[in-house]
Amino acid sequence: MRRVVFLFAIFAATALSAFADEGMWLINDADAGMYRHMRRMGLKLKAEDIYGGGDSSLSDAVVSVNGGAGTGSMISDEGLMITNHHVAYAGICRISTPEHNILETGFWAPSRDGEIPLEGYTVSFLRGIIDVTEEAASLRDSLAADGRAHAMVSRRLAREMERRYAGRTEYTPSFEPMWGGKRSYIYLYETFRDVRLVAAPPERLGAFGGESDNWNWPQHKADFAICRIYGDSAGRPADYSAGNVPIRPRRRLHVAGKGVREGDFTMVIGYPGRTSRYISSFAVGERETVRNPVVIDARHRRMDIIREGMERNDTVRMNYSDRYFNLSNYADHARWENVCLRRFGVRGMREEEERGLQAWIEADSARKSAYGGLLARLGRGYEARAEAMKVRTDYAERWFGVSEAQTMASRMLSGVNRLKQRGEYLFDLFGDPQFKAAVNSLGRLEKADPTVDRTLFVEICGDFLDSVPADYLSDDVSAQLEACGGDSRAMLGRIYDASFCRSAETVREFFAKPRRIREVLSDPLVELVSGMPFPKYVRRVFLAEKGVGASVAADERTYASLLYDFREAEGVRQYPDANSTMRLSYGKVCPLSPRDGVHYDWQSTTAGYVEKADGSEHAFRPDGKMLEMVSSLDRPMRMNFITDNDITGGNSGSPVLNGRGELVGLAFDGNRESMSGDIRFHPQYSRTVCVDIGYVMWLLENHAPESLCMEILR
Repeated sequence: MRRVVFLFAIFAATALSAFADEGMWLINDADAGMYRHMRRMGLKLKAEDIYGGGDSSLSDAVVSVNGGAGTGSMISDEGLMITNHHVAYAGICRISTPEHNILETGFWAPSRDGEIPLEGYTVSFLRGIIDVTEEAASLRDSLAADGRAHAMVSRRLAREMERRYAGRTEYTPSFEPMWGGKRSYIYLYETFRDVRLVAAPPERLGAFGGESDNWNWPQHKADFAICRIYGDSAGRPADYSAGNVPIRPRRRLHVAGKGVREGDFTMVIGYPGRTSRYISSFAVGERETVRNPVVIDARHRRMDIIREGMERNDTVRMNYSDRYFNLSNYADHARWENVCLRRFGVRGMREEEERGLQAWIEADSARKSAYGGLLARLGRGYEARAEAMKVRTDYAERWFGVSEAQTMASRMLSGVNRLKQRGEYLFDLFGDPQFKAAVNSLGRLEKADPTVDRTLFVEICGDFLDSVPADYLSDDVSAQLEACGGDSRAMLGRIYDASFCRSAETVREFFAKPRRIREVLSDPLVELVSGMPFPKYVRRVFLAEKGVGASVAADERTYASLLYDFREAEGVRQYPDANSTMRLSYGKVCPLSPRDGVHYDWQSTTAGYVEKADGSEHAFRPDGKMLEMVSSLDRPMRMNFITDNDITGGNSGSPVLNGRGELVGLAFDGNRESMSGDIRFHPQYSRTVCVDIGYVMWLLENHAPESLCMEILR
């Protein structure tokens, strides 16, 4: 049987290598061999044209949006930045009102004076990368010598390395270890805080197909938004001010004069979020059987409650669209990840590799002495912590931040605890900086629908209380449950209704005068939150591991480092897990055959948009002007296309470039068959879904001022 598995692994590796090139490569770490391969595929640029290490290059035009939540690219010399509609979605929702519902109508700024600030949005440029591997290793050893826990050493190391480099540069340093610390870098960022919306299609174009089409192909989305980045008169980062001016980026991207064709070379530069391609088979099993089932069930329960409110009221739909999208996005990802993990036998493939890893460890006496028991210890640790990890995941999904009132109570508790440390017992909510987070939350609480928020709290938190083992609850919560005859929903409803945190109005009424700490702590919802702290659930996981002599997090870091060494010994060139640092991936435009007898073309067109349009279903409502525009076309226009580039979350909005470095599209999604890609890339089935830049320009020409199109095309 082992020979059959081994032969399958060889076949799979050979077959997959024939389809696409795996890898989210460090932008500064691509070797000559990789560039030769890219040039054979169609790249016309030199390595220094892509990353110049200080000299102007394409990488200077690519930005991180909101600290890695998405990617954007500069498309004019006057600060224009293009990204995905869904990356700007939260900001669009926040500035939408019932009177001016930009989410519904779309937005096309008539002039620069009409551009709307997106509060809280940031755009960061990468200004340099410094290899600090030796310095970080030396400091890590000195910190570890003090006997601190591994997690504490990692945090101290990052803080100290960033402190050292903060004094050497005008930019913000970010310490990033790779492969469990085998390599370490300092990334230098310049972050701009004045970001203004310039253009965004209406939701029925930008998010056409909604959750039905999410992680699917074909799609027909206009998933783009355009912002302008402002700085002070000297072009430096500054808070919003009417006197700020558009920045002049070091580099901009140019829109391709010709569209893509099947087989064309494509390159994606962006900020992919997190992958787990160096985790053990035990971690894969935990994700599949312990964590994902909870995520899928809990998020769909929350979505059902929110959907009911959204269908009842258009204002609720506007205010909850962003939250619903995020819940749907991750619930569907977890669902399809499990489908793919099983379909492709990912855990079995990792177990087969681990048999080779164990043999390699045992082949050297020093390695065997240090690491011979690593895999067995990992197995014990994951088995011992299974129940505690399920409860911890349950807590994160069904308790933490479920309702806005509950979030307000948590922020009240945090502020009060900081005041207690200062010894202050009388305070003014709106005048004390310790409560800045709570005051900032008032806006979200104000937009929360009372019925939806209460139902979420009572039903979803009730699900948690009904499922959690009794010994995980505090004595006070257990006593309250008992007083309500074990009816968790009756208890939670009573607590919610009696709390001053239940609405923005009741918060303001409560703090109409200065309050004492004990008055806040006696609020029933604050009291409940206080009795259910997250560290308590984290500690149960730790104790379960400790009971069998394991430390899963530390052992996984060791595993990742060893796996790197093992693969290197086998001659495998490697890239580190994604961690929101700038990466490059390359591939080609290609079709998809996801299952036996099923084949999808590489492009979708306006003909498919018309076929899907259905006014009776919110996600597929057609846009009237779009239908008029489509009817005037001589032939269908390409809207979206797919490539086999390797991407993940955080790449949303990444520029898709042709061999000359010209902008041909924006990456905005993956396909359902690629959902195990965060753990193992599957070149035969993984696809990047892109919005065609020609379609974007067509929409701009028909909606936006001519001056905007001219600025982009200059």
